[in-house]
Amino acid sequence: MLIPRTRLAILVVAAVFCPPTAEVGPAPGTAGRLIRYEITCPVCRQVFTAVTCSGANTDEGVDRDLFGRASGPQPEYYRIATCPRCGYSGYETDFRESGVVPADVRNRILKRPQLTLPKGFTPASDPLDLDAAVRYELAITCYQWQKRSDEALAWLHLRAAWIQRDEGSALPPDRGLARVMEFARMWRPKPTPKDNQAEVEMQLATRIAEAVAGGRFTRYQRPYVDLTLAMLLRRHGENRQAAPMLDGLIESNPFPTALQDAIRRMRDSIDRERKHQVAAAECFERALLGNQISEANRPAACYLLGELNRRIGRDREAVRWYDQALESPGVDEQLKTWADQQRAWAAAGEVEN
Repeated sequence: MLIPRTRLAILVVAAVFCPPTAEVGPAPGTAGRLIRYEITCPVCRQVFTAVTCSGANTDEGVDRDLFGRASGPQPEYYRIATCPRCGYSGYETDFRESGVVPADVRNRILKRPQLTLPKGFTPASDPLDLDAAVRYELAITCYQWQKRSDEALAWLHLRAAWIQRDEGSALPPDRGLARVMEFARMWRPKPTPKDNQAEVEMQLATRIAEAVAGGRFTRYQRPYVDLTLAMLLRRHGENRQAAPMLDGLIESNPFPTALQDAIRRMRDSIDRERKHQVAAAECFERALLGNQISEANRPAACYLLGELNRRIGRDREAVRWYDQALESPGVDEQLKTWADQQRAWAAAGEVEN
């Protein structure tokens, strides 16, 4: 599957737009720190250790749906805490003394197994042993039971989608893949300190696709080249292109068993990410139509709803929400640029479909 330059160029990220509650990072190149702290569960009163990430950055780039990667610990993995006794989960603020869990919800949580923790995970366990994807699923359930706002649920689903993307874009060491990655460096644009690394990697994907179209690789190299391209697309959540490429590689089965198994896991992670993207889009739409989002945040919410719809293949809906973002009073200039560029891609997809 080839990726025309004109379409991939639209994915280029020119600047960072941070979602609500995002932390302001330090100077580029400064890694965040993991901090352990004690916290009390408002449901069962269990005191336990949680982990947060302080002083993170976005040095590894920001995708167009606002997922920013840090050099060092990734903050999204540590936003949600989970009580190792009853499973109650949420942001740190949900565990503060001022946080009140309704009695009916408290009783529901304590009547396990509604909130199921992995076998062997106890108050004595290291909190890092509990996968972030599990913590987000538990937090989503807790928020649904508490009837929290659609906007709050939308952000939980979106962040859960980012976790699936990040976890699902990794592959094990492989000599053939390493050789292709080293060879691909010749097409990698030379970054500057101000460049968004997401942009650099998508430009690399474009150049690899052009090299494939130009017949630069042998039939022995081609499977690894296709995998490299699919991995870059998967890393940035461009799953509408990554998924069919991975499907083809799974069907042809040209790799060692360990790598082929990892490709299947990568493909499965796309389905899990999409599930959360669909839920996030539904929650954002209800929040916008129900006037639950402040006027200052509406342009960004409309843009993000357009981007989510584009990623899950609803191009007509994407165009509609991009238009609302562009027509919003006081829309930020950078956001306006992004919405205009992403709208063009969604409109092209709408015509093709």
